[in-house]
Amino acid sequence: MLNTDAEPEELRDFLASLASYVLACDVTLQDGETIGFSADDKHTITRSPGVSLPEEQMTLKIGYEPIKGDPEDDDDSIGMDDVSYHIENLEEKELPIDPINAYNHMAIYLRWCMEHDLMGGKFLAEHGEVVNQVKADPGNTDLRTFIREELFGCLFSALFNQKGRAFAHYYYGEIDAPYYPADIDDYALKYFGPSRYHSNEFQQEAYLFIPFDEDYYQAMAEVIEERFTNWQGQDFDEDTLEPSEVAQAIMEYLGCECTYFPSMADDDPIMSAYSYARRLGVREGFVPVLIQADDETQLECLVMNADPEHDADFYEFDLKTVEEYRKKMLSAPIKDGKAILEELTGQRKEEAEDDDLDWDEEVLGEMEGGEPNDRFANYWNDDTGMTYPLILAKIPVKNPWEIFAYLPFGNWNECPDTPDLMAVAKYWFEQHGAIPAAMSHDELEFELPTPISKERAMEVAVEQYGFCPDLDQNEDGSIGSLAAVLWQSTVWYFWWD
Repeated sequence: MLNTDAEPEELRDFLASLASYVLACDVTLQDGETIGFSADDKHTITRSPGVSLPEEQMTLKIGYEPIKGDPEDDDDSIGMDDVSYHIENLEEKELPIDPINAYNHMAIYLRWCMEHDLMGGKFLAEHGEVVNQVKADPGNTDLRTFIREELFGCLFSALFNQKGRAFAHYYYGEIDAPYYPADIDDYALKYFGPSRYHSNEFQQEAYLFIPFDEDYYQAMAEVIEERFTNWQGQDFDEDTLEPSEVAQAIMEYLGCECTYFPSMADDDPIMSAYSYARRLGVREGFVPVLIQADDETQLECLVMNADPEHDADFYEFDLKTVEEYRKKMLSAPIKDGKAILEELTGQRKEEAEDDDLDWDEEVLGEMEGGEPNDRFANYWNDDTGMTYPLILAKIPVKNPWEIFAYLPFGNWNECPDTPDLMAVAKYWFEQHGAIPAAMSHDELEFELPTPISKERAMEVAVEQYGFCPDLDQNEDGSIGSLAAVLWQSTVWYFWWD
């Protein structure tokens, strides 16, 4: 830095914003041009001999003078998005769409931020009329051309005020947190459906084919609003920021890619990461599962089934033995899941008869009441109102029922053993698309793409009662009330005492 009278912090912020802008937008600096972030913030570029270099070695020098402005604009900048990446994919794959579609998702995010007063002072000074136009007539303001011509096809955090930048760091900067591009992909999955979304038609670029209309914006604006609200109310248990010894042992036992989540007030980051892993797993050949991280009993169950010679109390197990157990479970023929459920249901009928209970009136009951269940429940701590520490494990299996070869948590009391768990999970996946998604040592939750039909709800409820007779998860303990929940729900919950 030459001949500059400025505070070190100001110089650092300027260099950070400048470097981010140049890298994110692939800017080429030219002698005699200027660079800056607004009409009042222009810095001249000069090519001349280097001050401390041997003769005739040239450098580009960027003029700097401290500018008094809105203190909210003083912050490090990050590159958020660059359209060249999306257009490159479009051209390489020869996708039959207009290149302007590469700006669609960027225009949606920028419009939402304008409507919610998250733009920075420098941006407003130069482009305030665009913001006013968006607020006055949002449905008829296409920001895609603006981003292409005025922002050089880039979004970077220097465009926003302090709150906008902080939100961008959280939502548009790190893939482990809720991630805006991942939410765009989620919308594409829902819009086109799983079969078409994963087909060769889109070549993994389905988001580029979503029609750019007001329906698209409103759907994504609702998602962004939810992310923004959850981000403002988020809190973490600092004592769980690093994985415990138990969590580390479980991840070592699994031997696959795992992401650790500390205890938190809002599960938005967890569910966002799980949804992203679900989509990615279809392409890369794994099934994601959420597991309680500090569950010692869970580890004991896993080791008890796969390596009974060792004592999990000391977090000891032989990985070779564990791997042999997995191979054995995966290579064995899958049993008949429907037959297993019929046999278990027969046992429940015998138990009811022994207890002098009328099966139809006292056990089945009426299919009435019931509330929709669309959220996982087992990872919430009722005492703290926060999640338990969790592990998102990417189990390297092709089929969802095969996860139990890696997570053999049953084979105690009424909880089925690994072969039965695999068989029942296969049957329910083939019948309803149900996927085992979350578990603790005594809880198991399945996720479904859509609820089952009301006509089949009682039939499935009977199967679930055979599978798991501890029906504390419904209101009055009858199978009918469970059925009333099932036809409204995309999450199935099981708990064994």
